[in-house]
Amino acid sequence: MTRTIVLMLDAFRRDYITSSDTPFLYNLTKRYGVGQLFQHFGFKNTVGFYTGMHPRKLGLFTNYIYDGKVRKFPYSILLFPFPRKLKFHIINFFNHLIGNDMSYPAINMDYLKYFKLKQKKHFFQQDSNETLFSIFKKNKIKYLFYDFPFIIENGKSRLHYTFKNNDETRVKKFLKLINKNSFNYIHLTDLDPIGHKFGPKSDEIRRTLQKTDNLVKEILFNFDLEKDNILIWSDHGMVSVNKILDLQSKLPEFGKDYVYFLESTMARFWFFNKDIKKQVLSILEEHEDYGKILSKQDKKNLKIDFNNNLYGDEIFLLNSGTLLYPNFFNNSPVKGMHGYDLSDKNEIAFFTMNKKFTKQAKMEDLFPTLLQLMQLKHQFKIDGRILFKK
Repeated sequence: MTRTIVLMLDAFRRDYITSSDTPFLYNLTKRYGVGQLFQHFGFKNTVGFYTGMHPRKLGLFTNYIYDGKVRKFPYSILLFPFPRKLKFHIINFFNHLIGNDMSYPAINMDYLKYFKLKQKKHFFQQDSNETLFSIFKKNKIKYLFYDFPFIIENGKSRLHYTFKNNDETRVKKFLKLINKNSFNYIHLTDLDPIGHKFGPKSDEIRRTLQKTDNLVKEILFNFDLEKDNILIWSDHGMVSVNKILDLQSKLPEFGKDYVYFLESTMARFWFFNKDIKKQVLSILEEHEDYGKILSKQDKKNLKIDFNNNLYGDEIFLLNSGTLLYPNFFNNSPVKGMHGYDLSDKNEIAFFTMNKKFTKQAKMEDLFPTLLQLMQLKHQFKIDGRILFKK
């Protein structure tokens, strides 16, 4: 039986592949080649892999939206004693219990009641769109997805945490499960928090790269590079932060006349008062050295020109390398970031596979390419294209 293994290496830049830091991946890509994988603007980079569609087609761009409602459930009061990460582990645990397996990213609890997730269910839970999962189900393919904190096997999910809660302990668990399935997927995450905290050129990144390379080697030792299907890819790169903008201290009071969502690379605004809108836009224009207010044409070019304002009436996007801080995600300034306009090559992802392939690809191309590797077919029209010839 031909098996398929997919490794997603979070925040892995193409130039991370070197003979000194990642010797196994270096030799693998020397053998098979390495390609540039162009993700789309925003924070829903993996949509194309699961569906073959551009995120815009599914109404997706980033995680949190504002729909004009304020949630009454007192998250902040009930979870006040706990640190932020633990609060959201608890929230996501109860979210899982009610059947929603798309995790809430940890944000400032003071603002959570104003916002909700655009995508509540994981793609394996969706019947309205054709996905890898629905195709596997139709063709009776046994599969395993370990996308922390979820282990998804053949339509059923469970939460899985380890004491150390790192890639090494997750891979150990993963390797115990792979022999039961013809398709196996694991998401290695350690590079992303290390890249944020210490920056993409740090000694800490080099040490984590070496660990990641060894884990990739350990996983692939269980597969036949000649007979099995191998796909390795990343969802984005990482850019060094060289400038910080404190926008929050300059803005009018949050809540009554407008609300905002401060991401690391952009600020999104919803206005209920024309005078406040004028005031805020004036403040943003004073900080054009840090970024710009996206015009209608900018939004069209970035493919976020939705016919609603769920993601904001106005968006202020920062220049590559600039960090918005304070923001809703970070407790302290970070040294690495992604989520800019993709003009910086260091933000671009990479991919490789054990077949001859086109070296320039978009995220949604992975979907039909993977199906072709597995000799499976999709039913509906998609945006992606196959990256190799039969």
